Amino acid sequence: MFASENVLLKRGFVVAAQNTSSSSSRRTNARVHVKRHPRRRQSHKNERSSKTLVVTNMAKPPSNSAVSNIRVEKSEVKPGCVVELSVAVPMDVLAISYENAIDEAVAQAEIPGFEAPKKKDGSRKKSDTKRPPMNMLLKAVGKDTFLQLCIEDTLQNTLPQAMQFVAKEAIQDSETIATTPRQLAEAFGGPECTPSKELEYVIKICVQPTVQWTKNIDSLEATYVSPGNDETDKRDAETLFENRLRDLATMRVIADRGLEEGDVAVIDINAMDTSGNSLPGIETKDFRLDTATTDLKLPGLMEQIVGIKTGEEKDFNLSFPEDWSVKSVAGKTAMFTVKVNELFSREMPTLSDDIAEDIFTGSKTVDEAKAQILEAQKMSREVEEKIVKDEAVLDALAAACSCEIPESVLREQSENMFGEHLTQMQMEGKMSMKAIQALASEKNMNKFVTERAEEIKLICRRTIACEALFTEKNMVITQGELSDELKNQVKDLEAQGIEYDEERMIQNARAALEAAKTIQWLRDNVKLTELPPLERSSA
Repeated sequence: MFASENVLLKRGFVVAAQNTSSSSSRRTNARVHVKRHPRRRQSHKNERSSKTLVVTNMAKPPSNSAVSNIRVEKSEVKPGCVVELSVAVPMDVLAISYENAIDEAVAQAEIPGFEAPKKKDGSRKKSDTKRPPMNMLLKAVGKDTFLQLCIEDTLQNTLPQAMQFVAKEAIQDSETIATTPRQLAEAFGGPECTPSKELEYVIKICVQPTVQWTKNIDSLEATYVSPGNDETDKRDAETLFENRLRDLATMRVIADRGLEEGDVAVIDINAMDTSGNSLPGIETKDFRLDTATTDLKLPGLMEQIVGIKTGEEKDFNLSFPEDWSVKSVAGKTAMFTVKVNELFSREMPTLSDDIAEDIFTGSKTVDEAKAQILEAQKMSREVEEKIVKDEAVLDALAAACSCEIPESVLREQSENMFGEHLTQMQMEGKMSMKAIQALASEKNMNKFVTERAEEIKLICRRTIACEALFTEKNMVITQGELSDELKNQVKDLEAQGIEYDEERMIQNARAALEAAKTIQWLRDNVKLTELPPLERSSA
């Protein structure tokens, strides 16, 4: 019926500043890219005063001019950049909504003898519908359903008018109704659900924060750690080459021995705490474990499972490291049960030019395949370096930005990062879909948000700082730029057969261009210092 306070809004999108020519090529790593929210362009100054508004001018009155008599009181800006609008809807407006609800209820109920004649397309015209007695109608649709229709119509008729009072400062799509459905229904407490008193409700809206710069943004400096060099490229290319050979290996079923390092096993894993309670997110069925390539970050796990044969099960205790990604089990000891369902060894292919094409498409010799892999690795590192540089300049700008983060922006970013976290765990094969679904709860999301609070705030501050920079530097988007970006995005979506909303696409295209222009300004104006790559283990 309406958005409740505990529903996290899913508006906005992530755009890459690296390339705005093709939306399909954009990466969605929130740590790298600026998260732009389609918002009404406005000043960053907030109007911090309580006022009362009587809406008298409506461009398109929803049902009746009486709707213009609603009263709206605006609060001061509260923590989280929240403004509350207290709306009072008079009885004459409720009477209109009551009549509209009756028409809708009659159409839904289709009570024999009180139906409008069907048109050629099978639909019925509400105005031709005969109204049954109210007691019959309420019995047919249910009192709760009828009250919901009354409330929905009231909100639809009055919300746009109330929102006019914050139209210049509100963050788009941040509004929620703070009043409960039960409280709203009290206004229709008369006989047969007739209006009995004014309906009062509260809207919570987030407004744009006030941004202050703590440093001169024209002389920002930043450092970044290089992701690699020619030496690391060679080592990484060798690893990629070896992994490709493993992919070409023939898998042989093992029946006469237990698991050895280098084998591929299909296993079931379960873990309980010392009290015998299952640990969420650990249980996995038919997990494909490649001991040659999978990074088993849990110390001691590999040593425990070596030697287990197909069909065998083993129980053992292990302790999670203090820096384990799932904080709820970090530093704790767990009782593991591992069962090996299938076990395979690799029969590596003979290294010859005959398999060069399989190692790297287009290669005629093994040496050529190695050279192509090295070149691809260098290109990958160059892209990574651009991303690292962009992160550095964004962090420098965010560090110079002093502002309060709007509650809706913080909620949205939290939800997005939690979803990305679960998706990444599934893609990396760390958890089964069943385990991921078990973790996708509000309780676990709240834990995630608490553990990653500073990172989430940093990303939100990046967004706000970039929007402020775009405005302060008087950056503009030409109609030609917007048209070209819109065409590219629409082309990508149509190629994938995805439906789209034209207005939302325009917002998305504008936001993508704003992000690109902002980061380009940072690239051109922030002084960057490169630090050498971190030492890597030679293993």
